[in-house]
Amino acid sequence: FEVLGAAPIAGRTFRPGDPADVIVISEALWTRLWRRDPSIVGRTVRLGTQPVTVLGVMPDRFQFPYRASSVVRSALPESRTDLWRPFPAAAAGAARRGRVSVVARLRPGVSIDAATADLRALAANLSAAAPPGVRYDARVVSLPEIVVSGVRRALWVLLASVGLVVLAACANVANLLLAQMTVRVREVVTHAALGASRSRIVRQCLAESLMLGLLGGLAGAIVASPVTNALVSLGASYLPRAHEVALDWSVFAFLFVVCVTISMLFGLAPALAASRVDVVAITKAGAQQTVGRRFGRMRDGLAVIEVAAAAVLALGALFVIREAVRLEQVPAGMTSANVLTLHLVPAAPAATYQAIVDRVSTLPGVRSAGVTQMIPLQHWGWDADFRIRGRDSRDRLVTELRYVSPEYFRTLDIQIRRGRGFTAQDVDGAPRVIVINDALARRYFPGEDPIGVETDRGTIVGVIADVRQVTLAQAAVPEIYYPIAQNVAAAGDIGMSLVVRAEAEPAALGPSLRAAIAEVAPSLAVFNIRTMEEIRRDSLTEIRLYRWVIGLFATLALTLAVIGLAGIISFHVTSRQREFAVRLAIGADPSALVRLVVGRALRLVGVGLAGGAVAALLLTPIARALPGATTALRDPLNYAIVAVAVALVAILACLAPALRIVRLNPNVALREG
Repeated sequence: FEVLGAAPIAGRTFRPGDPADVIVISEALWTRLWRRDPSIVGRTVRLGTQPVTVLGVMPDRFQFPYRASSVVRSALPESRTDLWRPFPAAAAGAARRGRVSVVARLRPGVSIDAATADLRALAANLSAAAPPGVRYDARVVSLPEIVVSGVRRALWVLLASVGLVVLAACANVANLLLAQMTVRVREVVTHAALGASRSRIVRQCLAESLMLGLLGGLAGAIVASPVTNALVSLGASYLPRAHEVALDWSVFAFLFVVCVTISMLFGLAPALAASRVDVVAITKAGAQQTVGRRFGRMRDGLAVIEVAAAAVLALGALFVIREAVRLEQVPAGMTSANVLTLHLVPAAPAATYQAIVDRVSTLPGVRSAGVTQMIPLQHWGWDADFRIRGRDSRDRLVTELRYVSPEYFRTLDIQIRRGRGFTAQDVDGAPRVIVINDALARRYFPGEDPIGVETDRGTIVGVIADVRQVTLAQAAVPEIYYPIAQNVAAAGDIGMSLVVRAEAEPAALGPSLRAAIAEVAPSLAVFNIRTMEEIRRDSLTEIRLYRWVIGLFATLALTLAVIGLAGIISFHVTSRQREFAVRLAIGADPSALVRLVVGRALRLVGVGLAGGAVAALLLTPIARALPGATTALRDPLNYAIVAVAVALVAILACLAPALRIVRLNPNVALREG
């Protein structure tokens, strides 16, 4: 707490020499369980079966470590810490079997690279003095990197999407201002003739643009609150520090600066165009059409920008939609139907877990049950290395470790490709055995049968099918499975998970499972009861968030582009109405004039699509955060689909103003012109 510069709002934090049976709690827990009773400091409460003393209360704004429940990732919609305990001295030995995190504040002037070099030198010395097979390593990572490393690129993608929508909206407004300026040319000439300076005309146009921007920003601020709440609720389990996302003065200050800046930038083009109007030339016949053509080139350029922005976002939306459809069909390596899962804490002896499995298996409606430390589609494993006995290899053989009961593979219907799974005879004291997955067999035993091969982690007795452990989007990596009876100490503080296959609907088994577990081990806490189908759906939360957000942005950008194109074509038809009337009067085919107008729109769309494709390729480093984008960016079919879709929408939008030519009466048009 001192290293992080965090002070409690009641009581104190840990000090050297404090006993192990003390805790510090969060403000949220203090409020929920004790209704902010000030006498909580110094009171003895029970943590499970253990009495502990509350030393202090930390404010809600203090959350460390972020995503602390990630080992049991789905335990809460948004992982947070509500209770802290002192790090016991006995836990130092645990570092020999795994990893330990240290929080440190670097001295002024010391870089992360320098700290890493020092610690790695220390780790090398420790490794040299350690027993065979024990190796130490260290790396230093900044706190911001720990918090946002998993979502930084995704957030940049979302910010870029917002930027493209804003760009399209601003181009649209600038286009409208230019169109208006074409109509107001004589008004500008009149102002200039009456003595208005060029700077005065520019200021007037910028003031109008600024008013539009501020009114739009005000409307956006009104809509922002419910939209922000909806997005936070959708992404709470995925975005770190989601509970801190709120509309505050800094957000509104940013919004104000953006509105002013954008209004000035995009109001500048029509303002400068208006200030450059030649007062003498504009009074001559045909001069207004010349000005309109000059403004028209600007409007065409802005329309191209709108189409390009819409194309980029449409490509992103298409990537995500196709990837979501693909992932929904991806086999996870197991059968998730009719499976219920729950988590048990704290850790218990192997015999207790086996007794729970045996008792649960006798319940009506239960087909089978098993225990695992980490449920698929939620977690990673423990990174480790291993050695193959008799094989001289200097390369580190990397794998992940998992701990399961003998019934686990059958309960999740995980296929055993070769050999066997675990049996009741694989207990502590029996020869150590392991089961590997197909990914490990392919990588380290290509073209050979690994059954019976001895490693420093046990003898391989079986090979199972690959199971997707983290998400459906992430392929299986090499894995070693241990029987928990031989390695139950690995359960540690995170406990174990029970998986139950039901005869029918599994959710109804919750109460009977709780009762059965309480009979065997009343001290175990049971929580996070969920079906595997729910877990499978939740594993797609990230891509669903992308699909909704980027799909919404793409729809907005495409709508703006269509409005802009329709406006340009409508203005084009109106400004050339006299010309079209003359052509019709001398016998021109109306359909040829319609094709002429639509062809102009398609040329703008074509240039915009080409620019969008180039922009998409330039944004490839950011777009890689989108699921499936790396492959999709190389697929010409995606570009073809977007091009056809945007072109069709553009044609439909431009047909209405273009068809006005067919209904044009030459006599009326010439008389009014």
